[in-house]
Amino acid sequence: MSTTVTETVREEPQYEYYYCDHSWNNKREILRGEKAVETFDEIPLIDVERIFSEKYEERLQLATEVADVCKTVGFMYIKNHGISQELIDDVFKLSRTYHDQPLEKKKEEYVYKSETLRGYDIHYTKTPSGPAVKKESFMYSYNPDNDPQLPNLTPEQREQCIGLHNMWPDHIPGFEPRLVEYFAELLKLSRRLMRTFALGLGAEETYFDSIVTAPYVSIILQHYPPRALGAADLDGLGAHSDFETFTILNQDMVGGLEILNKNGFYIPAKPIRGTFVVNIGDFLQRISNDIFVSTVHRVRNTSGLERYSIPFFLSFNVDAEVSVLPTCVSESNPARYGPRNLHEYTARRRQLQKEAHEKGELEDSLV
Repeated sequence: MSTTVTETVREEPQYEYYYCDHSWNNKREILRGEKAVETFDEIPLIDVERIFSEKYEERLQLATEVADVCKTVGFMYIKNHGISQELIDDVFKLSRTYHDQPLEKKKEEYVYKSETLRGYDIHYTKTPSGPAVKKESFMYSYNPDNDPQLPNLTPEQREQCIGLHNMWPDHIPGFEPRLVEYFAELLKLSRRLMRTFALGLGAEETYFDSIVTAPYVSIILQHYPPRALGAADLDGLGAHSDFETFTILNQDMVGGLEILNKNGFYIPAKPIRGTFVVNIGDFLQRISNDIFVSTVHRVRNTSGLERYSIPFFLSFNVDAEVSVLPTCVSESNPARYGPRNLHEYTARRRQLQKEAHEKGELEDSLV
């Protein structure tokens, strides 16, 4: 008499890897079947017109709705944000004009000519026929002289505003003034949103006001060519979480942004005209004691078309030591993080990028 032994083959777990806090050694398991958890399969759309309301009750109600999304998804579309479509369209036109230039012309503003890495940058992917462009960008940052609420700064604080070192092309009509105008409008919107986040975390509405007077802010004009044939790297921008407080993304109608949910599956952030995409960054997750979530995302341009996007990244004043909000801690849930100095943290990121460039090992991290 023979005995048959049935052996159960255990499936090896699969993971999605992503960049966070200077490392690609971060992963999320792909969960299927009984292992799957409740998570999002779409990105909410929120009407934020009430951030401009004179009624506190309406602003508080909106903050509660926004906080619910920040606790679960970390991404949202916002509409009725107060920024004109004409200005948005003009900025996209200027981005196309800039990126349509010959490479030699764009490299006049090459980031590695700048001590603060502002200006033009380019990333390549390997193909059977040689390297091909997968992404290029033009970055500029906060200059206190262009702030609609001019800050009162010491000489030391002013020197830490890296936008003082922005490099601008002087041969594209209207480029600098129009982009500075766009920056100012987004800065006003972002300060309103910071008040919304404060309310949503149970703090006073003005809790963050004193540390966004001269904030660390950058805007990037990004261009993603169509995916190159045989490209070794399918991502235009690798999976990552944003390190800043939050991001306001302006994307064209081509699409390509994808959001990683808790089950390890990517959900497309399909373009909706007239909206921005807003997402929580690592810093806001940190100071909310992990109440808000900084969600991993990537860009894959499979459209066969050129894609343009314009992310705006906001953090706090660079000399601020920002701790976990008192409203986010309790005796049973103490603070998980200590204060962080933004100037030291961002300077370290820039140094790592310079070192990677020198070694020819540049990663798709944003600084």
